[in-house]
Amino acid sequence: MMKKLIVLFLVFSSCADKNPENVLPKRDSQLARVDITAADKIKIDSLWKRANRVWLYSLERQLILDSILEIKPDSAYFWQQKAMPLYKARKYSLGKPFLAKAVEYDSARYLPYSAFMKCLFSKEYQESIEEFMKVKEKYGDSYVMDHTYNFYLGLDYLQLNEFEKAKEFLEKSKEQQFKDFPDDPPHEACHYMDWFYLGIVLMELHDYGKAIECFDNSLKVYEDFADAMFYKASCYYALGDLQLAKELVEKAKTESDNTINEDQVVYEIYPYQVFHRLSPYSKLHLEK
Repeated sequence: MMKKLIVLFLVFSSCADKNPENVLPKRDSQLARVDITAADKIKIDSLWKRANRVWLYSLERQLILDSILEIKPDSAYFWQQKAMPLYKARKYSLGKPFLAKAVEYDSARYLPYSAFMKCLFSKEYQESIEEFMKVKEKYGDSYVMDHTYNFYLGLDYLQLNEFEKAKEFLEKSKEQQFKDFPDDPPHEACHYMDWFYLGIVLMELHDYGKAIECFDNSLKVYEDFADAMFYKASCYYALGDLQLAKELVEKAKTESDNTINEDQVVYEIYPYQVFHRLSPYSKLHLEK
């Protein structure tokens, strides 16, 4: 699956970028540019180095970024840098206006990111849908944070219990990846998380046989994926195979460390994630 990372266009690291000027794309042409002097550039560089010597979540870093933005208020990147740690600290309402400023100054780069943050972090699903649809309309389908826009739209609708719409977008995500990776077998061309969530949606729609097929495709890549085992067991239970369901649940519990392993899982619990620290099924609870 590593080859997919090469073609993803908008991947943001979990820590601060040390060379922002090297990664910034072209700005939205309709916004006036704030010109700065050579002396200003030197000052910004000095302030940015200071910002990267302090704790990512500190108020001191926020104040340093404020000083940079006083010089260069149209820098989408530095607005995003103010927002990102606040979202990771679950201070969504504080981070939201800063993220909006990043979008204002560079929607091509930060509107997909904003829609992603509202899907997985602040759980503003309707706003996430609206932003992703705007992105698709303006810039076409692509990827953000390792997944297609359609994948996150599927999660948005899943969390709103609009299962048919969730299925529609997860199917679009699957077909998009089949097109992007035509030489791969289906279980590898489509990300195992897509297969997992498509299985969840089909399970919610009571299409248990097809849901099991999706969970199996996910497990072909992530063989010890405990959450996929758990929901596969739920499907067998619904189909009346109680013994197989029981065996799968027990196996899932023994593999509880092998839960969703997306980068953001250290900050947020993913939709339908079974095994996490707050879950009664987690290993931490089982050992007590």
